[in-house]
Amino acid sequence: MAIIVPLRRRMTALVLIGASVLIAQPLPPKPGSQAVEHRIAEIRSRLEKSSPANPQQSELATFAQRYLDDAVRALHAGRRFQAQRLADAADACRRPIDHLQHAAESPAEPPRPLPEPEDHLRQVYFRLRLCDFFLQQIPPPAPVRLREIARGFYEQAVKAQQANRAAIAEEYAKAADDLTHALESLAQAALP
Repeated sequence: MAIIVPLRRRMTALVLIGASVLIAQPLPPKPGSQAVEHRIAEIRSRLEKSSPANPQQSELATFAQRYLDDAVRALHAGRRFQAQRLADAADACRRPIDHLQHAAESPAEPPRPLPEPEDHLRQVYFRLRLCDFFLQQIPPPAPVRLREIARGFYEQAVKAQQANRAAIAEEYAKAADDLTHALESLAQAALP
């Protein structure tokens, strides 16, 4: 019994020390306005470095620029969550430009199937189905054109997959998926 009492005191002391250390540790900071400003600047810089090679890429760059401008306005109005989501949407509109350039630069590869192509395309297909819901959440004028472009990318991915053009199929699938994420971020930005 004499051994248990000192052990309990030591355990209590260790618990109190552990609790004080946990209390003394600050929580990780939430992304503040400066972090959001930095992210907006980073996305804007990447957008400026990628030069759209065709009208579709130019259209995506226009969407990205618009959402970056909206993010800046939201941030200045003190709506950090909305600014973050608008920046996410801008980046998700910018990334397909890179994917399309990769697909265009893809050398004439020998046909080879993707390891699990149906799974990835199936995931993109279901994300595309969610876009209708996302568009309903976005106040007018909702960017229906983004959904149309995403569907076009999905169709290109399916065609490339059927032709066993794995690299091109993957780039188009990624581009379609990115635009579904753009619409989701815009729907989240529209939340009150």
